[in-house]
Amino acid sequence: MRSAVERSSLVVVLLGLAAPSALRAQQRPDTTALSPVVVTATKGPVPAGASTAATTVIRADELRARGITTVADALRNVPGVGVNQTSGLGSQTSLFLRGGNSNFTKVLVDGVPVNTPGGALDLSTLSVDNVDRIEVVRGPASVLYGSDAMTGVVQIFTRQGGRSSLDIRAGTKHRAGDATLELGRNGAVSSSRVRAHGSLGVGYHRTNGFLPFNNAYHALNASALVGAEGSHGQATVAATYGDSRFHYPTTGSGEPTDSNAYTGALRSTVSVGADWRFSPSSGARVQLGRSATRSLSDNQPDNAADNQSFYSHSTSDATRQASDVQLFASVARAARLTAGASGETQRVNSVGTSTFGTSPPSQSRFDKSRTNRALYVQLSGGRRFLSVDAGARRERFGSGDGVTTGRLGLATELVPGSIIRASLGTGFKEPALDELFKTSFSEGNPELLPERNRSREIGAETRLAGGWLTLGATAFGQRFENLVQYQYHGPLVADFYNIVAARARGLELEARLAELRSVTMHASYTFLRTEITEPGDGGFGTLEPGKPLLRRPRRSATLDAGWHRDRYTANAIVSRIGSRDDFNYALTTPARVRLEPYTRVDLAGAWDVLGAARDSARASRLSMTIRVDNATNAHYENVAGYRTPGRILFLGFRAVH
Repeated sequence: MRSAVERSSLVVVLLGLAAPSALRAQQRPDTTALSPVVVTATKGPVPAGASTAATTVIRADELRARGITTVADALRNVPGVGVNQTSGLGSQTSLFLRGGNSNFTKVLVDGVPVNTPGGALDLSTLSVDNVDRIEVVRGPASVLYGSDAMTGVVQIFTRQGGRSSLDIRAGTKHRAGDATLELGRNGAVSSSRVRAHGSLGVGYHRTNGFLPFNNAYHALNASALVGAEGSHGQATVAATYGDSRFHYPTTGSGEPTDSNAYTGALRSTVSVGADWRFSPSSGARVQLGRSATRSLSDNQPDNAADNQSFYSHSTSDATRQASDVQLFASVARAARLTAGASGETQRVNSVGTSTFGTSPPSQSRFDKSRTNRALYVQLSGGRRFLSVDAGARRERFGSGDGVTTGRLGLATELVPGSIIRASLGTGFKEPALDELFKTSFSEGNPELLPERNRSREIGAETRLAGGWLTLGATAFGQRFENLVQYQYHGPLVADFYNIVAARARGLELEARLAELRSVTMHASYTFLRTEITEPGDGGFGTLEPGKPLLRRPRRSATLDAGWHRDRYTANAIVSRIGSRDDFNYALTTPARVRLEPYTRVDLAGAWDVLGAARDSARASRLSMTIRVDNATNAHYENVAGYRTPGRILFLGFRAVH
């Protein structure tokens, strides 16, 4: 019997072989319809259709039409992406890409990594305020982005300029609301040879939560970008800032009991980028960036009689300062050679105080840093009949050790409108600093090796009916090795080891209908099979040989449908998440449990009450907006024991100038 990945690969190959005959049966594809330009897959602008990597682009106008305000919600409909939010808005939110761990995806804001050293990231702190677009590259991308890009990269781009807008919404439950102001400007500077652009955005989001007490959340976000473009190059400076606080009453088993526990995060990024062309066929690019995240956690006694539990207060500062220099040149008629050098300094500085019961408080401190350097080279380009991306990277760690990664991707368009892609690649992730060095709770292991991923995939995409319908399929297989496992040996005695291996295999299907009689539609389906091949115990039993990795649904699907007519728009997203394994620590004997599948429906709409019709792209207008989250009031759990919000209605308005 064929394995799942063999069957998936067969489906993709058949789709690629069948595309030419299907194309002949339809109208000739619209050759004037251009693919969106993406930069994340190659660190240079290329049409999405010409990329050898599986890439998804989410535009700001799509996010507005859906009423989406968070990056987590924006990513839910991307094939191969799993977003797991523990509870309500502001709670811990993890990203699982193609079955990898939540720290296997590198997230960039204007080219600056926002993961903490070691790859961890709470996605709940990121909003789409003043965002131009989000690019998602699926598959290992360490060749260009180094550590953390084990299973892919998500890059968030700030708006360059454009129109100004104001959005205000209020929820009918939990005292929830959003307010977002975006200002944009484009124009000439001193002469028509230099064009300047800029944007400024501010957003505020809050809710009292859906749990009976201590469940408030608020977040303030701001971003700004200025840039200029001339005949020989361009330069941009971008900065973002976020301040959020989430109150949670839940214990480790999801029960609401605590009246004053909370977490918070202060996040900032600064990015400086410049491109310079020496000639029409050669140039250079410099990217400098810094990200800083201050995380805080506080859980104090609820009252004078509360003195028999564990109490703590901690702050942690994580910073990443990165630089990247590229030289590129055309080496053939349609090929580009890029050579680059990058360096990054990471630091984690944390201070904590903890008390158990009435015992004296104890303090902990941790302050470690490291500097990595890398050289990489990439050859990309070709003709319609064969396009190639080939690259290699050598990363040298501060310890003196190093790792080499590579990627080879091929794409061919033998018939106009029908593309077949295939790639092989490797990725890696450095251990976190608190896994390498001693802390108050673990010994640390400086001998830890980088976690590794070996990936292969094959995919096909075809456009039918004159370009109105696009079908795509990608089959992939990934093997994760040297996974770091926490091992508990006793009170305050623990360590880390490279003892776990796992694999993930799957199939991603997509169908996209371009605007046809005022209707647009996008459907996706992901089949994912994960398996632990070399288990590690760690004292908890969460890793068993042959079992799937936790919180990865085997089947998931989404349908996103939109409609607009004159002054009206409507959008509906239907998400189906299949069953998946989790681990319930609240049981008398902690054990694996199965989380039930669920279907969630989200609705959004707008009515232009003032101004020209929506088809008048440059006209000012005032719109009434509506959004309904979880319209069917579905009851489900993303994490065993933790409740999730029910239906909530938002009403508001949007002004565009």
